[in-house]
Amino acid sequence: MNGIKTATFATDGSPGKRMAMVSVLKLIAVAIVCAFTALLSPRWAHAQSSKLDAVLSKGKVVVGVSSESPPFGFVDEKGALTGFDIDIAKLIAKSLFGDDNPNRIEFVKQSSAARWENVNSGKVDFGIHVATILPDRVARVAFTQGYIDSGIVVVVKKDSPIKTFADLDNPKYSTAILSTPVQAARAKQFFPKAKAVVLDSTGAQFTAVKANRVDAAQLDEPVALWYVKQNPDVRLLTQKMTAATNNAVFMKPGDFAWWLALDTYVGEMRGGSLYPEYTAIYEKWFGKAPPNAKYYVK
Repeated sequence: MNGIKTATFATDGSPGKRMAMVSVLKLIAVAIVCAFTALLSPRWAHAQSSKLDAVLSKGKVVVGVSSESPPFGFVDEKGALTGFDIDIAKLIAKSLFGDDNPNRIEFVKQSSAARWENVNSGKVDFGIHVATILPDRVARVAFTQGYIDSGIVVVVKKDSPIKTFADLDNPKYSTAILSTPVQAARAKQFFPKAKAVVLDSTGAQFTAVKANRVDAAQLDEPVALWYVKQNPDVRLLTQKMTAATNNAVFMKPGDFAWWLALDTYVGEMRGGSLYPEYTAIYEKWFGKAPPNAKYYVK
């Protein structure tokens, strides 16, 4: 007809088979168009919006911290929230936004038991709360690399007869633990016969030891060293409950862009462009320079 030939799709010329073949080809064509559209769409490149985009867009980051864990996070005599973790969080905010405007960061005081839920629910954008990286915790939240070395030690009164974990493993003694499974497990492992007294904060643990309400408490080593420095009537047992560990920034898992940004900032603090500022913060709270992650740099 008018010199135009009709394509044939079936060898037997059956109209039904020709129509079926045309339908298949149409579906293939639609699929190809959809695929190319998705590839070219900016939305495909960001299939899931990142917390990083949301934080930069609102111009403020919300951070979960402890307010009862000196020297990491506590309320000073003037009623201001202060501490090593607080200063590190401020350095991260400064790095994110390119300025040190105090309105760029909002702190949420939280208990140790609430810290994982607060990041996973979105109540806070990230947490920096004396959080040690442990295998079971990796299943709950995402961690950056460590921003300070840590470990778990036991504090007792200086005049206490307790010298070892074996001494403490006695029904006549009591130990203060937080309401976290890991502290309960450690107490059961090292001194199961001692009575465990559950308290709601690291500060409460130390105060209970100092006031002779309990005989011992397990604390993060940097926290314990800070307390001992301020309180000469308290000492550490020479035995440690764990090997060297890392305290890290943590966030809701599954957001690679947000994790990468925070992890990069921590890496730069420990041995890169942010090391000078990190060093000033570290010396402020611990009285000495931090180890550089680059072993060949002093």
